[in-house]
Amino acid sequence: MLRRLLPLAGVLLLTACDAGPPVSHPDATVPTPTWAPAPSTAPAGTTTPVPSRPIGVAIGRSLLAISETAAFVLPEATPSPVAGTPSSVVAVGDTFRVVAGSSVHTLPGGPTWSLPAEGGAIAVPENADWTAVALPARGDVIILSPTGEPLRTIHTGGRPSALAADAKRIAVLDAGQSSITTFDAATGARQEALRAGDGAVTVAAAGGGRFAVIDARDGELLVFDAGPLILRQRYPVPGGAWAAAYDPNRGVLWVTLTQRNEVAGYHLGGGTPREVGRHGTVRLPLALAVDPATGALAVAGTDHTGAEGLVQRIPA
Repeated sequence: MLRRLLPLAGVLLLTACDAGPPVSHPDATVPTPTWAPAPSTAPAGTTTPVPSRPIGVAIGRSLLAISETAAFVLPEATPSPVAGTPSSVVAVGDTFRVVAGSSVHTLPGGPTWSLPAEGGAIAVPENADWTAVALPARGDVIILSPTGEPLRTIHTGGRPSALAADAKRIAVLDAGQSSITTFDAATGARQEALRAGDGAVTVAAAGGGRFAVIDARDGELLVFDAGPLILRQRYPVPGGAWAAAYDPNRGVLWVTLTQRNEVAGYHLGGGTPREVGRHGTVRLPLALAVDPATGALAVAGTDHTGAEGLVQRIPA
């Protein structure tokens, strides 16, 4: 049964990117990552140090990581100038789109688009016909054309903290409400809204009209069908589930486990998620991306001491 979701005023979204144990917010509305000791095994694949601790990563022809102060093209960790504080990044073809302050930067060396307010999460559908950017303070999601022109603004009725998109829909996650709401991508019309566990922190488009949500408080993977919005799968993912990225060519959703310094892959093609892979990661893996062409993974975290930022590449 669908539930009407009422917006919560004044919710503070916590973004944990320090290398120390997370501090609980007094309202306890938004979970923070479960802290882990130093990894007991070497991370899989290769790692590259970055000048400051990364909070986001995207993978395409190359790798790009963002911290709270800069964006870095890897493997050289070359800084790319951006105006404002980076908050999110996505790969689009051979380029990357980085939300920083009230701008969207196309890197390397592309145009910069202006936003009407401070931006947050970003999502681009597989066909890349448009870009969705959250404006958390306004409770809006703005849709931009391929050239950065505003097409429409969606009033979410809450505080959008994470986004996912496919060709037909935009899924908006509100971490303060632990809810997921879908909107028609062509018109911006509100479709359905549901509670998403007790501590939802991220959402990913999972193919076939599905959206996968990580409930970090309960340690669960929630898979919703979106036509209409129905919870189809609910699966325990112990170990501090946090970030998620979907591999559309293999039907696998990868999830970072901050308590275990691991990333686990789950095939979503059957009646219940099925684990198909697991790798050791850098410490506190807070961000994750997958290369749909190869299945390679990129993970952002820190070294064993927590003092140095690392970006990890795990080959398929």
